[in-house]
Amino acid sequence: MANVTASLERAPRTAGKTSFFHAEPLAWWLSAVLVLFALVTMMDDLRHLLSNFQGSAPLEIMFAVDSILSYAVIGLVAWRSTWASLASMACLVSSLILHDYGAAIIAAAVVTVSVLATATDRFIKVHLSVYFAWIVAAASFREGGFDGSVFWNLLIPLLVVTLVGGAVRYFAQQRRRSEQRVRDLEILNERLREDERQALARDLHDVVAHELTLITMQTMSRRRSGDVGELHQVLETVEGAARSALHELRVMLRLLRNENEGEHPRDVTGAGLSIGSLEHVVTSLAASLRDLRFEPEVVITGDLEAMPTTVRGTAARILQEAVTNIIKYAPAGSRCRIEVTADEHELCLRVANPLPRSTQRTGDHSSEMSSGLGLRGITERVSLLGGHAESGAADGQWVLDVCLPVDRREAL
Repeated sequence: MANVTASLERAPRTAGKTSFFHAEPLAWWLSAVLVLFALVTMMDDLRHLLSNFQGSAPLEIMFAVDSILSYAVIGLVAWRSTWASLASMACLVSSLILHDYGAAIIAAAVVTVSVLATATDRFIKVHLSVYFAWIVAAASFREGGFDGSVFWNLLIPLLVVTLVGGAVRYFAQQRRRSEQRVRDLEILNERLREDERQALARDLHDVVAHELTLITMQTMSRRRSGDVGELHQVLETVEGAARSALHELRVMLRLLRNENEGEHPRDVTGAGLSIGSLEHVVTSLAASLRDLRFEPEVVITGDLEAMPTTVRGTAARILQEAVTNIIKYAPAGSRCRIEVTADEHELCLRVANPLPRSTQRTGDHSSEMSSGLGLRGITERVSLLGGHAESGAADGQWVLDVCLPVDRREAL
């Protein structure tokens, strides 16, 4: 759960300071309806104005222009509600001059709903303040003084459209949040899939590489041998390595398929202990080195079995990889050292082996048998437990140092 939460926290989110005039676009079909409505009504009013232009009084022409301007503002909403709000100021001023508020209140209603649904909070506050000031001015600039009927006739429709616009804004924000959550979950899902691929690559490498390396080196070192007894011993070693690899593959597949009750399908951190205790793993690895005529020295300090399962399992995998590297790269028959130290706070591993002469000259620890996954896998495993790992050449030796912190709450 902690990994999932961390991944969610890492998921990108849209952020940043938005422009004062920023507005979310309307749905294409709604924009099309507004533009069509504005064009039809404007053309109708314009046709009526032109057909009666000669006999129309100047005041009638001003009323017609005010109506056309209001419909133009409605059409402008399809482009951006904030610009439509600015353009509607002309309608408000015109209505105050003409004392006719019909066309202005229609435009104000459409613009207010769209502004509340799409604009920023700052712009909405300014927009509503200006419109309220317009209502007060319309009710105040009357011959008999303040006209309450005008005030309420304009305020009530504005309050209604404000409530409607607020509801539209709420549901639009909920929809955007849901879409953002879906995008975040898609990103998280992809990251989890990538983490699973990386973990599976580590597990397959750890399960297969050690035993296959053992089989390869056993067969290569004895391929010219004519000693039947020695060849039988090699076959027994190869058979044991193959059986061990098959057993660990089966364990890992069962864990991946979640066949073990109560275990997470990706809980393979303890799979390295499927062949026994950590001390048994160290002993078996040392025996494998002796079978290949190396001279391993093993030093175990502390109670290994008191360590948490995840720490012991990770340590087993790291030791397998370290011994695999000894088999691949160390000079045949050389002395090597495996140290495992456990205390209350951490489990430390140290594996050292001589470098081949070619590596001592060039400093290159690569090989045609190397996949490049081993040391990377060690680093990833150690990082997952919050430990640290160092490896490199020193005084003709290749040394791997690993320390894994101990969480006593996980200890068995």
